[in-house]
Amino acid sequence: MNTTSAKKETAIVEAKDSSVNSFISQAIAQGLPVETMEKLFTLREKVKAEQAKEAFVQAMADFQSECPVIEKKKKVMNKDGSTVRYKYAPLDSIVEQIRKPMAKYGLAYTWTVKNESGFITATAMITHKFGHSESSSFQVPIDTEGYMTAPQKYASALTFAKRYSLCNILGISTGDEDTDATDVGKEKDTKSVKAKIIFLLRTLKEDTKTKEAVETSVKKLASLDLVEKNYPEIITRLEILVQEQNENPQI
Repeated sequence: MNTTSAKKETAIVEAKDSSVNSFISQAIAQGLPVETMEKLFTLREKVKAEQAKEAFVQAMADFQSECPVIEKKKKVMNKDGSTVRYKYAPLDSIVEQIRKPMAKYGLAYTWTVKNESGFITATAMITHKFGHSESSSFQVPIDTEGYMTAPQKYASALTFAKRYSLCNILGISTGDEDTDATDVGKEKDTKSVKAKIIFLLRTLKEDTKTKEAVETSVKKLASLDLVEKNYPEIITRLEILVQEQNENPQI
């Protein structure tokens, strides 16, 4: 939707609102009962909310059609220091690339943050200029055993949660291969889900010599029991910790 179309959409919404207000003005002039006036005001709020939601959906569609695939500009190197392990899109890079198309279609974002029980949850809220808002939350475990200071661990988890909650609510993706959390070459060598869990624990420098050690490490880092139904969530939480570790090397 170009600028002219955006102006037309605004004019249509304002015209509908004006029509409802005109109807209410006529009702006031006719001296209708208070109960009737209350129903009219309720109707006006409902109409405005519906119009705002319609405008929000259209703005999001226009934004997504124009927003580019987010470039992964940040490189994480292998231990040899010369080859790239993977690339990812830092939060500031994502914000830089979405700022103009969001402003063009009257969209803005904010976050609220909740920290409890070893986890941090960031909720990204997208609000349209006509008032409708929608949100998405993303929870990340805070690494309690890593080499970073407590404030650094908190900041790392918060940035990660903000990044994914914003991408989720906007429905945007990042380009290139999606290997944010693990080394793809090494992952190909894992032959089972359990092997992948052990690989991630070793990456996090955890003891995996015995079954009991693995169970203890999973419980400590993922706050889950090592049972089959938890495997997908365990892997997700461990991958998040691996990425936090790789994004903050040698702190």
